[in-house]
Amino acid sequence: MASDINIPGDELREAQNNLTFVHDFIDIGNNTFDFVAAFGPELGRGAAQNFENRWDDGQTQLKKQIVGVRDAIGSILDSFEQTDRDAAANLDAGQG
Repeated sequence: MASDINIPGDELREAQNNLTFVHDFIDIGNNTFDFVAAFGPELGRGAAQNFENRWDDGQTQLKKQIVGVRDAIGSILDSFEQTDRDAAANLDAGQG
């Protein structure tokens, strides 16, 4: 019994685009966000700033991982598209 194979190409492209967006905007920078105004003096100077400092430490690694996943999605899409082209070419060759 044959079953349909569904490759979610549009969804994979959307995920790839979303990862690019996240990568490009993950670092809003300390200068653009006023923790004290947003969270008050106690939380803004303490916990929020501490989080920001620790977050800075992890951004480089996260960006590398985002690029890796985004590139893997691109490879998957390329492989599926090449397989589709090859299958279509084989079908066309068999009809001649």
